[in-house]
Amino acid sequence: MGGGSILQLGCYFQVEGSLKLGMSIATAFRMALGTWASWVETMIDTNKTRVFIRTFEPSHWSNQTRRFCNVTQHPILETEGRDRSPFSDTVLEVVKNMTVPVTILHVTSMSAHRRDAHVGTWSDSASVPDCSHWCLPGVPDAWNEILLSYLLANNGFLL
Repeated sequence: MGGGSILQLGCYFQVEGSLKLGMSIATAFRMALGTWASWVETMIDTNKTRVFIRTFEPSHWSNQTRRFCNVTQHPILETEGRDRSPFSDTVLEVVKNMTVPVTILHVTSMSAHRRDAHVGTWSDSASVPDCSHWCLPGVPDAWNEILLSYLLANNGFLL
């Protein structure tokens, strides 16, 4: 690309019809959650609807280049700091300030121990490690069971 080009490498986000150049992913995520929270506050009838949101799953990439997915053979005992996520913290913060009741499915810390459950090199393209997806059945099924337990908590009936 030439020096005078308007296009640059990086993240671009559209906000209310205008293109935002150089906005961080964390800022864009916070804005998106703010939009979601505003919609929930104005559109959800809490007599008919329960609202759930899931926190972020932990990253098990070995470094920032996302070139090495360190899949282990068994769950790990130490989370190596992966039991927290700034994106999960943002979810918790936004929900805390809402008036509509929102149930948070906090999966970050429980999933941090499951480095063994990623696809890794067990995919169609073994040369491309995959730390973004989970093997099934597995960790996402546990998330679904947590959701189901919340839904059944009202005397065993779905709302």
